[in-house]
Amino acid sequence: MEAWRTLMSLQDEGKVRLIGISNAYDVNLLHALSRERKVQVVQNRWYQGNEWDRLVHTYCKHNDVMYQSFWTLSGSPSLLSHPQLRALAAAANCTPEQAVFKLAQLEGVTPLSGTTSIIHMEQDMAVDSIQFPPEESEKSLSAIRQILSG
Repeated sequence: MEAWRTLMSLQDEGKVRLIGISNAYDVNLLHALSRERKVQVVQNRWYQGNEWDRLVHTYCKHNDVMYQSFWTLSGSPSLLSHPQLRALAAAANCTPEQAVFKLAQLEGVTPLSGTTSIIHMEQDMAVDSIQFPPEESEKSLSAIRQILSG
């Protein structure tokens, strides 16, 4: 709690705008911190291996907390190779990685990119403008959302 109170003080002093926590996979911790001051940002791994951090992600959605993901691509190789995702990416004329980042956005997640490649940074920045074509989207999105929801 000492670190959280320090962040609260920095926010009160106007030195930081938003305060949050990283690697917080226990909703009870978020509840405890929010008794002092609302958690505004959570940065967690959001990938297949932790079942898309379902409990914390749901908490964030219901409590208007910004959820930022990392390790989404590295931790989800089977999603990246999933036929429905590849079909969706092809229909949208984007890479499978871009399609995953766009899906993350559609789920209320802000994906963080740790790339050092200029090309990948440019591709990551282009995700906002990607639109999935309606004819391909419904079938593919439904299949992929089942993966995301378990």
